[in-house]
Amino acid sequence: MTQDEEFIPAAVAAEINGSTASADADRVNTIFKEFLGSVTRDCVKAGSKMIGHVKANVRSGGELLSMSSTTDDGNVRCRSVFTKDVNDYSMTVNVIVYGLDRYAVARILSSNAEKMLGVIPKIYSELGCEDPDCDDPMCQNGDHKRIIDIK
Repeated sequence: MTQDEEFIPAAVAAEINGSTASADADRVNTIFKEFLGSVTRDCVKAGSKMIGHVKANVRSGGELLSMSSTTDDGNVRCRSVFTKDVNDYSMTVNVIVYGLDRYAVARILSSNAEKMLGVIPKIYSELGCEDPDCDDPMCQNGDHKRIIDIK
């Protein structure tokens, strides 16, 4: 890592769609909070110098669970929670951390989604791109490939 790389954020986003094993709203809120906290703590364990933010919005049945984590301990705060039973859901997750590369963050996010939610997320690069001919670490060209393949 060069001297300045720790100041370049690793920014990834994920789309996660699934169904819950437990429809109870309180239990589902807890499961998603545990997921987001685990992603945050795993980024810290992997060497993140600073958590920019780890945020998620989960939609189900017209309701929204909106949560975020910005501290090394993975504490998750909610702006809104589910109050009704939850079955199918769609989630958008955004992670910005410093001191890791986007591939490490993508692996952490994917691993937690598979382990805790039983789903494989579609992960995108928010900064930079996967175009082999692009040398811009902060690329914002929408025509460049943004899906991160972590296999």
